[in-house]
Amino acid sequence: MVICLESYIGSREAGEGVKLENQYLVHDNAIEQMSTYPLHDRLR
Repeated sequence: MVICLESYIGSREAGEGVKLENQYLVHDNAIEQMSTYPLHDRLR
């Protein structure tokens, strides 16, 4: 099974933001992150 986790980071007042998505592959006894795009340290 694949799960996508989406997050929105922004300000309601400014009306702008960024939507981040990470994809994970779920095995019987482990989870593997499939997303490989590097994020800026401030977004982690």
